[in-house]
Amino acid sequence: MEAPAGWGRLGGPGPYRGFVRDRRAPITVFAVEDQAIQLSWPWLPRPEVTIEVGGRRLQVEAPPPAWYRQRFGRRLAARAGGPGAVAVEGLDPATRYDVLVSRPGGASVHITTATTLQAPAGHLLYRIATISDCHIGERTLGALHRLHDPQPRPPRLEPYTTRCMRAAIDEAKSWGAQLLLVKGDLTYSSRPAEAEIAAAVLRNAAIPVEVILGNHDVRREPVVARVLEARGVPVTTTAKAVDVPGLRIVLGHTPVPHLHSGRLRGGAAGEIAALAGGAPGAAMVVLHHPPRRWPVQTHYPPSLDRSDSRRLLAALAAANPASIVVAAHTHRNRLYRVGGVPVSEVGSTKDYPGQWAGYAVHEGGIRQVVRRIARPDAIAWTEQTGRALGGIWARWSPGGLRDRCWTLEWPVREHDSSAPRAASGSRAAGRA
Repeated sequence: MEAPAGWGRLGGPGPYRGFVRDRRAPITVFAVEDQAIQLSWPWLPRPEVTIEVGGRRLQVEAPPPAWYRQRFGRRLAARAGGPGAVAVEGLDPATRYDVLVSRPGGASVHITTATTLQAPAGHLLYRIATISDCHIGERTLGALHRLHDPQPRPPRLEPYTTRCMRAAIDEAKSWGAQLLLVKGDLTYSSRPAEAEIAAAVLRNAAIPVEVILGNHDVRREPVVARVLEARGVPVTTTAKAVDVPGLRIVLGHTPVPHLHSGRLRGGAAGEIAALAGGAPGAAMVVLHHPPRRWPVQTHYPPSLDRSDSRRLLAALAAANPASIVVAAHTHRNRLYRVGGVPVSEVGSTKDYPGQWAGYAVHEGGIRQVVRRIARPDAIAWTEQTGRALGGIWARWSPGGLRDRCWTLEWPVREHDSSAPRAASGSRAAGRA
């Protein structure tokens, strides 16, 4: 099959190779919701293209390619146009859509397909957003060939950690978030100056904020917590419940000073389970360290201690079957079950793919979406960070579409006859 002139051939040579019907196509489906999808791309072959989904047409202009320096003086290669992302909204739930792209005056080219999620049963009650692993104060990223911002940095351009965090919050609010949960590692070295910057960004969020700490935040315990609280940003260092319409949020504290892995000290696991069990309906447990799935650590960075993981999840399953654990720390997106309890890991704001997560709470369940941060000066950075570890990071960290976007229906609790009748388990979008 030959593509329209200027778009290159399927598998053919040149900078546009793979643009048509190929897994390496630059425009891909990153996120799906019940009424929206998000498309993203590392580069565009034309300064301007038109994207069409379900009869909705969006004009997209390619930003200039962003070049970031590596150590040892090398520059990263640049494409014809820079990276970007766009959301297409107003779609129908559980519907398969074709994604078409055209250049000015050219024919439309079928790039891929996307299937929107089925919304949980009942009315939409509340929207929550989460961010994590912002690492305010970090200056370089990667191993061996380390990436860093342009030096000297252009005027008014914040460090990449701060601008990615700020952009994530702004986009989450535009999505409709009514509460922001920060799942730890706000700072890089837990220095007061880093905490001051984080506090200033969070105070400008203009929506309620709840913060838990990560291992990077307790290197100089309790500096970060003290600075945030002094600036009016609430920080949780013990088990705490926050009730919102349709859901109880249970915040847990897992970091230990000078320890990379996490622990639940004392009776923390029982306290978290008791708070979840006392919820009138479903519960979301928010941790920095994800529970460990296997008897031995199978990946880096290390997760929650194995014995603490087993104790927590067994208690959660017994106390409230309508529970889910959401975590951070690994800088990757994953969805799995441990002891029958769903666990969702969501990656960092500041490295590939650069994201935030949204949770739509319904009467009968919850829906997660992980969206890329689309602001040009943020995605220009995060796209380049996919080259970390020799390009392995771009394959490891995003997970699959089913890890990022899914619908979970709450099981009916035996003691609560008024709970919505819905099947247990998760329903995820089909592969795009």
